Amino acid sequence: MIRHPLPSGDRSRPNSVSDVSLASSFSLGSNIVTKRASHAIACFLLCLTPVGIGIPLSVSTPAFAEESGAGASVPGLIQALGSDEVNTRWKAARDLGRMGPAAEEAIPRLLAALKDPDSAVRLHAATAIGHMGNDSQAVVAKLIEVVGDSDTNVRIAAVNSIRQLVDDPEVLVPLAVGIIEKEDPLFASRLVETIVMRGEKAVPYLIAALKNDHAAYWSCLAIEELGPTASATVPALIDLFERNPDSELKVQALLAFAKIGPEAIAAKPLILSLLTQSTENSVITAAAYASGSLGIEEATTRLRETVDSDEPLLALVSRWALAKLHPDDESLLNAAVDELVTSMGSDDASLRLAAAKGLQSLPVDPGVVGPKLMELLNDSDPVVAYNLVDALASLGEAAATRAGKGLANEEVRDLAVKVLDRLGEDASPAVPDIVSALAGAEGEFRSELISILAQIGPPASPATTELINALDDASDQTRVQALYAIGSIGPGAREASPAVKALLVKTDDTFERILAAWAISQIDASNEQAVAMIVPVLIEGLSFPDGRVQAEAASTLGSLGPAASEALDELDALSANEFVPPEIREVAKDAADAIR
Repeated sequence: MIRHPLPSGDRSRPNSVSDVSLASSFSLGSNIVTKRASHAIACFLLCLTPVGIGIPLSVSTPAFAEESGAGASVPGLIQALGSDEVNTRWKAARDLGRMGPAAEEAIPRLLAALKDPDSAVRLHAATAIGHMGNDSQAVVAKLIEVVGDSDTNVRIAAVNSIRQLVDDPEVLVPLAVGIIEKEDPLFASRLVETIVMRGEKAVPYLIAALKNDHAAYWSCLAIEELGPTASATVPALIDLFERNPDSELKVQALLAFAKIGPEAIAAKPLILSLLTQSTENSVITAAAYASGSLGIEEATTRLRETVDSDEPLLALVSRWALAKLHPDDESLLNAAVDELVTSMGSDDASLRLAAAKGLQSLPVDPGVVGPKLMELLNDSDPVVAYNLVDALASLGEAAATRAGKGLANEEVRDLAVKVLDRLGEDASPAVPDIVSALAGAEGEFRSELISILAQIGPPASPATTELINALDDASDQTRVQALYAIGSIGPGAREASPAVKALLVKTDDTFERILAAWAISQIDASNEQAVAMIVPVLIEGLSFPDGRVQAEAASTLGSLGPAASEALDELDALSANEFVPPEIREVAKDAADAIR
């Protein structure tokens, strides 16, 4: 989620830039979009538990859909949109989309379906509207509203459809601004988050938005999240200051420069001017942060002054910036580390957050700073402890052992879990402690430990016995997590094969069956009987109502080679289906080629 405060008054942007917001931006490397690949895959699979199966990401293959709607009339499908059955409604929306402009008369009903209580219906309605070619302002405006949907997949579908209908920033930005001004502030945050997901393709829109007084702040938020990817916005950001923006917008623009990095060096004169001439602490602090981030050594003299500021956050950021600008100056580095560690015990939440984040980018010796942090952790209240997570995780494997020991201590267990989760595969030294904790773990704690094991991968093989036990858990989520963890470990978890096969046979849940088949392919692919058992299930996955599962099923079939030859017809059909996203069709084609 976007981490900045939401406005309570002016709906065009937050009504104040607090120190918490500024300190949160002083994250020096964290990003809401960038995640470890393995963690992203794990999260994706875990969100597809039986509770969420009805939220397909893409149109599925007509040849394999349970009710493809083949031969159905437009009036009949329009009527089906009013069904009491969720499956009937989302399939009707999907099939109307497949008809394209020929089903344009369904647009009013599809627009209404954008408010359907079920996210699968909203997703397919948004997708269908994009296929129909109606680019009227009324239709596009409704799709922009959907970019504020509570479901990420629905928001992405809306953005894709908007892009199909009209891709002119000069048209879309005013429409979006008008909606931002009348919608709940949460809409703007979701809009920014979805724009960020478009990466470099979002830059032209952000440049246009910077020219609009009501959209500039939100554009700066998105630019900050995109970082170097948004370097082309630098001239527009500089021009923004010529309109004499207020302090809140100046701060956010400075933070955007900082996250863009060296490619924003053209803003150096502006940053130095604000650092030396501004009378507002929030602006000076942001300028100090930008100076350190961009390597502006000319800021040193002023930073040596602001380091003695009565404003704690300004003093702390200035100390950090000096250490960043002069990494070979041991005295500056030590002074910064000591102050950052000390500030983690502050009663000021913004200062604690800035201190925890600030350590991540300084060239400090883990052997020196680690003990200081752990000592503070043992002496701190829970709030301070949570702010240590990023700093501890930045120490890598050195923190894993200590965090593993923390799993046995209920007072710091939550923190230990968060640190291990952030470490991902680097948490492998903690495997013995995770296995010990898993033996008696229940509920959410058990699920969290299994998720960490999945991220660790092959080195987590000592946990196989406990993962086998988890396959009998009453929780659907825990079973799914255990399957994913077993598959992520690979051949080292081969002893789990009989239990996974048993689950595949007895479960009546389609997704659980597909995931079990995938897990077997990862741990026992050399077993001909096992392969013969999973191929039909993976073929079933090719028609699952979620494109990501389709792609994974196809890829897994391809990895089995000629042993999966019975899947060739279905793979060929999937790769030739024009209604399927190109990336899925490509995966299916590659899989078929690998089998042949």
